[in-house]
Amino acid sequence: MFIGRAYQFYFFGAPFREFLWDESFLSPIVEGVFNTPWYDYATSPLVNKWIEFVTKGFSIVLLLGAFISLFWQQITWIKVKKSILGFGIFILILLGICLVKSKRYDPLQFFELSIQFAAIFVLFFSKNSKIANKRRLLFWLRVTIALVFISHGLFAMGLIYVPGHFIDMSISILGTTEAQTKHFLFVFGLLDVVASILIFVPKLYKYAFIYIIVWGIVTALARLVSGFNSDFVLNSFHQFLYLTIYRLPHGLMPLATFMLYKEFEKQPKN
Repeated sequence: MFIGRAYQFYFFGAPFREFLWDESFLSPIVEGVFNTPWYDYATSPLVNKWIEFVTKGFSIVLLLGAFISLFWQQITWIKVKKSILGFGIFILILLGICLVKSKRYDPLQFFELSIQFAAIFVLFFSKNSKIANKRRLLFWLRVTIALVFISHGLFAMGLIYVPGHFIDMSISILGTTEAQTKHFLFVFGLLDVVASILIFVPKLYKYAFIYIIVWGIVTALARLVSGFNSDFVLNSFHQFLYLTIYRLPHGLMPLATFMLYKEFEKQPKN
């Protein structure tokens, strides 16, 4: 996930301008504190370069976070790795806030990032990757998964609105009409919501997890498949692979949670 976001930040930027160019929010600071007209600030090439510079700097932090996550147990500098990981979490939270703002303060945009945060928090708050209270961990991981898939489901069902890229991807891959696509999305959106509830039901959680794992991986791969052009292979990977990478936790985190749940069930109960 860190790798995907690092690639995005470096080559495609991040929506930080949603916050930094919000006149109603920042003009009192820009004009009142720095005594700079808002127009000069908003059109300044220097400010724009600084935003790009900071965004690329964030991408390097995220790349370091990816390296640390991969070699968490091998790296013995606890304070260093937790500091970098903590800064990475801050960057992702800031990204989530900007995404929410860009979608008219829709909180579901933030909830969609829950799984992407979850793996990092598990590492950050663990000691040598060993979790003392697995029961509590499993509960919060399931809550996180539910938040993501309920958000997906509500979007897909159109109860709030159907994101345009949901429709575009489905039409591109399935070759359906827009009306057929909306019906397709509604069905799977409903399944997302139902599965999110069933992962808390002891006798049914296995089936719910299987659906969530498969669907999470499929929807991540859909980003690459829908945009892939065999005539421009490298460009297709450049444009769309990072979207798949940072969404793979939507399938891999439920898989890890399911495996942890099975391991927990095998342990003798006190």
